[in-house]
Amino acid sequence: MQVNGQTEGLKKGILERLQKIYDMKIPKDQVLTEELTLILAEISSAINREISVLIDRKGNILDVRVGDSNSAAVYPASVRRSESSLSGVRCVHTHPGGRSALSELDISTLKQLHLDMMIALGVSDLKPTDVSCAILTDGMQNVAIYGPFGPFSNRLNEIAEFVYKADKSGKEPAVVQEKRKERALLIGVETPDTPVIMGVSEASISMKELVELAKTAGAEVVDTILQKRPSRDPAYLIGKGKLAEIGRIVQEKEIALVIFDEELSGTQLRNIENFTNTKVVDRTGLILDIFGQRAKSREGQVQVELAQLNYLLPRLQGRGITLSRLGGGIGTRGPGETKLETDRRHIRRRIDYLKKELERIRNQRQTSRRERERNKIPVVALVGYTNAGKSTLLNTLCDADVFAEDKLFATLDTTTRKLKLEEGMTVLLSDTVGFIRKLPHHLVEAFKSTLEEAVLADLLLIVVDASDPFAQDHVRVVNEILSDLGASSKPSVLVWNKWDLVDKDFHTPFFREKPVEVHVSAITGLGLDELKKAIKNCLKPETERVTLHIPFSEGWVLPFLYENGMVSSVDYKDNVTIVEAEIDKKYISRINSFIIN
Repeated sequence: MQVNGQTEGLKKGILERLQKIYDMKIPKDQVLTEELTLILAEISSAINREISVLIDRKGNILDVRVGDSNSAAVYPASVRRSESSLSGVRCVHTHPGGRSALSELDISTLKQLHLDMMIALGVSDLKPTDVSCAILTDGMQNVAIYGPFGPFSNRLNEIAEFVYKADKSGKEPAVVQEKRKERALLIGVETPDTPVIMGVSEASISMKELVELAKTAGAEVVDTILQKRPSRDPAYLIGKGKLAEIGRIVQEKEIALVIFDEELSGTQLRNIENFTNTKVVDRTGLILDIFGQRAKSREGQVQVELAQLNYLLPRLQGRGITLSRLGGGIGTRGPGETKLETDRRHIRRRIDYLKKELERIRNQRQTSRRERERNKIPVVALVGYTNAGKSTLLNTLCDADVFAEDKLFATLDTTTRKLKLEEGMTVLLSDTVGFIRKLPHHLVEAFKSTLEEAVLADLLLIVVDASDPFAQDHVRVVNEILSDLGASSKPSVLVWNKWDLVDKDFHTPFFREKPVEVHVSAITGLGLDELKKAIKNCLKPETERVTLHIPFSEGWVLPFLYENGMVSSVDYKDNVTIVEAEIDKKYISRINSFIIN
């Protein structure tokens, strides 16, 4: 057992006296002994810092902690038992100013940790002055405050007896309440190296996306903090001073989850959790959690689990509160629940199995793809930033019922539907997972089999939310990811969606290479005919009319022409077959030796 909190600068003798508090035993029928009251008053008044002590119902001292003159810092989050019962722990802490009036921070800590009692002891001139306390009432929905009393009043014992009886009766079956959203605090970092996009720091843009990601995951965003630093701290990412501020905010606002807009190392995760005593999730973990919630197909579930395990493996020794807490929540779904004691070899075996399963699914995809190629059905892939309206566009064009929602990553599993164009032409339209800045490489790697729909498609429709102020930058992010996938050279159409929401003074951004552009609204149907024409024109092959003299010995040529072109006439003369045909220019090299004109 050690003295926790802000112990820097305290003399060795003070620390030894605080350490001895752990050896004390409080009688079961008492909340606070006179001996402990006097010791806390003397030491707290002498060092002018708050001291808090956590005591269980058996009278054991669980934690001794030192804060500054206004706060006893954060309390161990492990004291909390469940949403429906008290923790079985009471907190006694000092107020060096001489008044025991409970602060908002005291009340929020009582509510957050479900303490039996929050007791404040006013101290001055090395002596206790008075005492106040607060308890949870009405099924832990409200707070009752008592005091101030004299420092040795029996009222505390009477209140404690009432609390224990109420808590015991409260353990009977009760009506299940709707699960409360996790209250989240979002943290970002901006350095001199952070790019500026259209006059706005990319860190600010990314933080706005993080807010939407957190809401999509089911969190309630309470506050956001963007710290400007000369560089990222290798141990904590942000400064210790800012972490101390975060610790106070966590208590005051009853924060259950801190989300960082960066990918944290295992060491950083452990250090931040130990410092704040709060569950910590990074941007990658948050996105993986969203994918874990939304994966429905077998392929999607396998890909998500593989990405989660690859993310988890190097962080096993770094995860503290996140993996040890019961009850789950954001960042702990799926493989995240495997806990710290999971054997690395078991995870590696599972990764190997999932890779083989993905390879099997990939082979099935290739079989389906070869069948489509034999039937000469072109494939058009919808790609773009998340929440750009790809699924809604697919539904409108193909009269389909693909799930679409105004949330990030509403679509996870690839969906393909037939789209009929003019002159009897039919294409397959595939919806793909949306892209986002800082897309985790674990996801890109795991979802390669799904993203192959974009890599191997005949045409890409790059869907952009034209009403988004950073639409041009979204195009840049999508192009970078397509380049990483090896699909940047594919024929493409830039589809400016949500055109009905765009101001009249909107100007299409300048691009070095002029793309084919179409303005549409998937909701109103605006511009969809133009989009279909653009698809048809891009897929229309460049053909050439040719006359061929094919020796009878080359029996493969005529079937090849029928399969890959349009044969207009066939005539047999001497030892050759004379054929007139129209064929795609990309096949000319195969039959060039038989062409006579």
